[in-house]
Amino acid sequence: MNELINFAGKATVIYFAVFCLFYISDKRRIINGVLLTIGLFLIMADLTLLALNTHGSFWLFAGVGLFLSALFFFPILSLILGAVFLIRSPQLWEKEGISLQHSLSLIFGLAFLLGWLILPLGLSHSQSLPWFLNLALLAGAVLYLYLIFTFVCYLVSSWLFKLNRPLLNQDFLIILGCKVNSQGLTPLLKQRCDRALAFYHKQEAKKKRLFSRRKKSLILIPSGGQGPDEPRAEADVMKEYLMEQGVPEARILVENKSVSTYENMVFSKQLMDQQKKSYKCLFCTSDYHVFRAGLLSRKAGIRRCSGIGSRTVTYFSYNAFLREYIAAMMMHKKFHLIAAGILCFPWIAATLLLLAALFIRLL
Repeated sequence: MNELINFAGKATVIYFAVFCLFYISDKRRIINGVLLTIGLFLIMADLTLLALNTHGSFWLFAGVGLFLSALFFFPILSLILGAVFLIRSPQLWEKEGISLQHSLSLIFGLAFLLGWLILPLGLSHSQSLPWFLNLALLAGAVLYLYLIFTFVCYLVSSWLFKLNRPLLNQDFLIILGCKVNSQGLTPLLKQRCDRALAFYHKQEAKKKRLFSRRKKSLILIPSGGQGPDEPRAEADVMKEYLMEQGVPEARILVENKSVSTYENMVFSKQLMDQQKKSYKCLFCTSDYHVFRAGLLSRKAGIRRCSGIGSRTVTYFSYNAFLREYIAAMMMHKKFHLIAAGILCFPWIAATLLLLAALFIRLL
């Protein structure tokens, strides 16, 4: 038992060393959340082995408790998340109206809550169900667990990325746009601009206090084109607001061609590359959008780009985060389809074999 504990401890240390290398090299990867989630289970397993190997009833109960905590981690977490999503859904409908886009929290909430009721109930009555329904239930259970696992990993990855605090030595700050109206900035876009302005003034204050002769100045890049239902380009509206708040026009670089977050990053990178060969940059968006924007900045080829987020009202942020999760999964849809196919392969193969056997028997 002691040899097993020593081996498990060394393996966990090596595992977390690999995780740290991945995280330090680039914080804008979902694999960081996957590695940390699995790593937490490894720690739980190590502590369980250690507790079970220690004499005394207290440690025995502690070991059993740790084992049960690891076993029921995903069910408990998904039930809590499902309850939170359901509670927030009516408030979102009241404020924003009823639509499919605003019903994601309701859909995921019901899925997270009912999944742990329907699947065990169906599997417990498997003997009274037709064989094809049993196979469908098993495949559904595997896909359901995969959905929860990927969501938790995305949640952890987002949290890890937000832990990073950008230094006050940036060359460029990209402000990601969103919808504008005839009155100008929407509340959501104004929050993004105000968050960027707060960082801008903070860096300027530090420069004046500690580096008064330093020539390096932060350039703001409002980024966003004109959508079909918008009176003007988002970047132009943001520029006017920034200038009203005291930012000199020389410190604003407008990018008004993009119509998606990926294009925000690609076109802003082109502007930054024209200005400097080597630079430090970050982007500003809403808090729920920070991690996926980071993924897209990496895809666009921007090296070591950090992100900051403006606070969003609670009732809106849950549904918006679910939308971001779906969009992030769609960025790697081929991988997830292959993974789902591999996970369901035994049940698909069994179904095909049973159908083939039935067909041959009928002949």
